[in-house]
Amino acid sequence: MRSIVLAPEVDTAPPSHQGASGYEDDIRVKARLLARLKERFLLESPEIPVVDAVFDDLESILGEHAELKMAEIEKLRPRLHAVFRRIVYVSRQPNSGVLPATVVECRSLLMERFPRDFGPALVHVRRLAMAVSALLDELLEDLP
Repeated sequence: MRSIVLAPEVDTAPPSHQGASGYEDDIRVKARLLARLKERFLLESPEIPVVDAVFDDLESILGEHAELKMAEIEKLRPRLHAVFRRIVYVSRQPNSGVLPATVVECRSLLMERFPRDFGPALVHVRRLAMAVSALLDELLEDLP
């Protein structure tokens, strides 16, 4: 059974030396597989929107002309928080490409309660957006 994650790059390079699992223990094959898994996990997961929508949300929060109202913050925060949880999970995996210090810095946001007052809520959602942006930068940096 052919997996969508492995198509087409991994299938085009047959292993030259087969190990116990049937495939070469090649770092390039592992790197391509990890990159495709990260891409699929981030881009095709039903729990998070398409990456373009994530970047649109980041722009509406952190952009030069961002002027959010409380109703917009309340609409954006759950989506951004869902993306953030997923990205933190992926970032904690070995060989994710994210520095452990970055993950530690960002994880504290997972435990914070969402403030009800406008000022603290705006600060919270901006911190969340900056954390998502930082993690995405490191995660997507090495994708082919």
